[in-house]
Amino acid sequence: MGKNIDEERLEEIHQQMIDAGVSDLFGTKKEVRHLPEFMDADEKLLYATSGFVDKGTVLAVITDKRLIFINHGMIYGADFREIPFEKINGVSYSTGLVLAKIAIDNGANTTMIEQVSKKTAPEFVEVLKSAVATSKESKSSEPVITLSVADELIKYKQLLDAGVLTQEEFDSQKAKLLAE
Repeated sequence: MGKNIDEERLEEIHQQMIDAGVSDLFGTKKEVRHLPEFMDADEKLLYATSGFVDKGTVLAVITDKRLIFINHGMIYGADFREIPFEKINGVSYSTGLVLAKIAIDNGANTTMIEQVSKKTAPEFVEVLKSAVATSKESKSSEPVITLSVADELIKYKQLLDAGVLTQEEFDSQKAKLLAE
């Protein structure tokens, strides 16, 4: 019969982890196996690491949509928590002798991920900051690239000079731009 969807999705997520250079998943193999249950079909894993949140080992996953924490208990089911990118105000990390801590501030409170590998903490923070910035840019109502009136006029003048626009069309476009 072949593989079920979850197995295929899990392989896809494993490949995304390899592509992202994920290296520290200490104590979170069960959580990784359950990722297809928590991620949308079109959601892409950008980075992941393991750490401690509220005295439990978690898999912290950055996707292209949100930050996810999964703790799959030994006896009981999974503990799942997410922080949407628009709620994240700040991200930082500090390193100790052996391990690091990551702080994620969402205004109301700060989530601490402790006992993170010193190697993965800086990478995790950079990927998260980048994902949050990208998310905020794509949600802003302003287009990212805006041309000034002068840029537009130059473009229309070049089209006029190249014979693409007539003088009347150029004058009409110029009048529209100057009226804005």
